[in-house]
Amino acid sequence: MKKVLIIGGSSLLAHSLSKELKKNYEVILSINKTIPEVYEFQTLNLNFQSVKKLANSISTIESLDLIINCIGYTNVEECEINYNHAVNLNIDYPRMISQVCKDFKIKLVHISTDHLSDGSKSFVKEDDKVVCLNKYAKSKYKGELEILKNNSDSIILRTNFFCWGPSYKNSFSDFIINNLEMKSEIYLFEDVYFTPISVKELVNIMLSLVELNSSGIYNAVSDERISKYDFGILISNIFQMNSDLIKKTLFTKRSDLTERPLDMSLSTEKIINLGIEVKSLREQIIDLRNEILYESENIIPYGRQNINEDDINEVSKILRSDFLTQGPTVISFEHALSSYTNSKYSVAVNSATSALHISCLALGVKEDDIVWTSPISFVASSNCAIYCGAKVDFVDIDKDNYNMSVEKLEKKLELAKKNNQLPKVIIPVHLSGQSCDMKKIHILSKKYGFKIIEDASHAIGASYLGNKVGCCKYSDITVFSFHPVKIITSGEGGACTTNDKNIANLLARFRSHGITRHEIEMDQKSHGPWYYQQLNLGFNYRMTDIQAALGLSQLKRLDEFISKRHEIADRYNSAFRNENILTPRQEKYNHSSYHLYIIRLKTSIPKLDKLSLFKMMRKNGILVNLHYIPIYKHPYYKKIGYNELDYPESEKYYEEAISIPIHTLLKESEQDYVIQNILRFIGKQKSLITNIENKKQIGFQNIF
Repeated sequence: MKKVLIIGGSSLLAHSLSKELKKNYEVILSINKTIPEVYEFQTLNLNFQSVKKLANSISTIESLDLIINCIGYTNVEECEINYNHAVNLNIDYPRMISQVCKDFKIKLVHISTDHLSDGSKSFVKEDDKVVCLNKYAKSKYKGELEILKNNSDSIILRTNFFCWGPSYKNSFSDFIINNLEMKSEIYLFEDVYFTPISVKELVNIMLSLVELNSSGIYNAVSDERISKYDFGILISNIFQMNSDLIKKTLFTKRSDLTERPLDMSLSTEKIINLGIEVKSLREQIIDLRNEILYESENIIPYGRQNINEDDINEVSKILRSDFLTQGPTVISFEHALSSYTNSKYSVAVNSATSALHISCLALGVKEDDIVWTSPISFVASSNCAIYCGAKVDFVDIDKDNYNMSVEKLEKKLELAKKNNQLPKVIIPVHLSGQSCDMKKIHILSKKYGFKIIEDASHAIGASYLGNKVGCCKYSDITVFSFHPVKIITSGEGGACTTNDKNIANLLARFRSHGITRHEIEMDQKSHGPWYYQQLNLGFNYRMTDIQAALGLSQLKRLDEFISKRHEIADRYNSAFRNENILTPRQEKYNHSSYHLYIIRLKTSIPKLDKLSLFKMMRKNGILVNLHYIPIYKHPYYKKIGYNELDYPESEKYYEEAISIPIHTLLKESEQDYVIQNILRFIGKQKSLITNIENKKQIGFQNIF
C-alpha cells in the first residue's frame, strides 16, 4: 500500500482527511503538541529548524509516496496581531516542505485558502489576479509562491472545507450542528459567500489530481455559491433541526473583525475540464449526516458472548451423552478452573449469586453477623450476606480505580473495633476486572480477624501481583461468574475456588441440598450404596454438564479473550487521552480482564451531563450502561438505613460513570463509531462553553 504523510496531523482538516485517505494509503501523521484523535495511525515529530533537519526527519519513513501539508495559521484576526507566526507557518514551513519533496521526489499537495481576492466577483478562477485584503491572505499567497518557485511539480488546492472535526476544534458545520442540537441561537453572515466542499469530496479531487500527475493551482470546492446563512439553513433542513434558531447578521456591521472578501466563491471550471466531478452540496451534507447514522439493526451492546463451532460441538456432545447433569463434565470443568487459577479446589454452581451465598455459608455467616462489601457492585455482593441473616455495611471506593478503598477500609475497621462491631467477612469486589489490593486487605484480615471472599465475577483471567485472580493467596474463597456478558460463559453459571479442603467440602454440600454421600462425613455407618445424609440446609445450586461443557470449551480461549479486550481498551485509552474524560486507572500490580470499560465525564454542564450522553448514545444504537447504582440507593436497602454522606466517592462515581462497549466481537468500525459519538459529545460541551463565553460576539466566526 502507498504511504502518505500528513503534515499538521492534529489539524481540523487532517482529522477527517486521514480517515478518508486510509482506504487508499498507509497514513502517517506529523504532530507537534496536540495529540490527534485519529489514534490508529503512526505519528511522527518533524524538525523544522532547517531544511536539512526536516529532510532527516522525513527520511525515517521508507518509500513515501505523498505528502499533504495541512499546516496553517488560519485565524484571520490573530494573523494581524502576530504576523511573524503567520510567516513561519504559512510561508516558511511550506517553502521547506516543498524543497524536501523536490529533493526526495515525493508528490506534494499543499492546502491553501479561498481568501485570495477582493470579493468583487463571484467564482474566481485560478489565474485571476490575486488581491490580499489581510495579512492572513498575504501569508497564504506568499506560501503558494514559495512552493511553486521551489517545486513546480506540487499541487496547491484552494479550498474551504467542512467536516466532522475533533473535539478540540470545530469546523463551521460542527459549529452549526452542535448549537442547533443544544437549541442555542446562532448568528450567521448573510452577506458572506463561499463554495464549501466536504472533506470526502476534497479527497476525491485531490486523489484524482495525483493520479493524473497534475501540478499547479486548483480550486477544490463545490460549484454552488452560497451564503454562510443559507449554508446553515441547508444543514438544519437536512439534519431536520430547527432553522428558526439561525439568525441573520451582516459582516459589514462588524467593525471589530479584520477585512476579508465578502465573496470567496471559486470556479470549478479547471477541475471539470479534467473530468473530475463533484457531488451537489446537498448530497455532500447528506453524506456528512450519514457518517454518524447507524442502522437500527446494528445495535452495539456493551457486552456479549463469543460462541464458536467448538463450543457448539462440545455442548452437542453432552446432549447426545448419558449425563446432562451431575456427570463427569462438571468435575472436568472444576479441575480445569483450579489448574488455570492455581487453586487447590473449585466448586461449580449455577450462578455467581449462588456462589456468593454458599461462600458466606461455608465461612459460617449467620444471623446478626456483620459483612462488609463495596457499594459499587451488583446487589448480589451484599444480598448473599442478608440471605444468611447477617447485617451488611459498605466501604467507600477508591477515587481512581473504583475498587474498595483500602485506606477507608482500615479507618472503618479501627472505628469498628472500638465499637465492638467488626465484620466477620469482607467481600472486596474486583470491579470491571481489576483486582482490589488484596495483599493489603489480607494483612488487615490478620489484624482484625475477618474472612475474605473475593467477588471476582468480573475478573476471571485477570492477574494480581503476578498471580491469577482465583489462586486465593490472599483470600479464603474467590467467586467467578459465567453469565453471557462476562469474559467466558457457561450460559448461566458461577464457581468458587479455595485452597481449604474443609471449605471446599462445605461449598459442595451447600450446592446440593446439604447432602453428602461420603461415609466419613456421616453420623453413622452407611446403610449401603444408596445411602446419603442431609447434614446442612442446602440448596439446588448445581451446574449442569451442558453448562460445564460450554464453560470448559470457553476456558480454552480465555487468554485470547483477555488479549482482545486489552486491544480494545488500548484503543479507547488512545482516543480519550487529553480529553474531558476520565478513564480507568490501571494499577501497576494488576493485569485487568477488562470485563468493563468505564468512563467518567470531568465536566458536567446543563444539557451536557452524563444523562445527556447516555441518552444520546442509546439513541444512536450504542447500548451503554451503568455499573452500578450504589447498592444503598435501592429501596430495599434504604429501608435498612444508610447515610449517603458516608460514601462520597461512590456518590460522585454514580453521577459521572458510564460503561461503554467492550467485548471480543466488537469490530473496529463499531468501536470507532462509539469513540466518534463520545468525542462529538465532548466537542459539544466545549462548543457550548465557548458559545456562552462569546455570547456578546454575535456572528463571531474568525476561522470561517
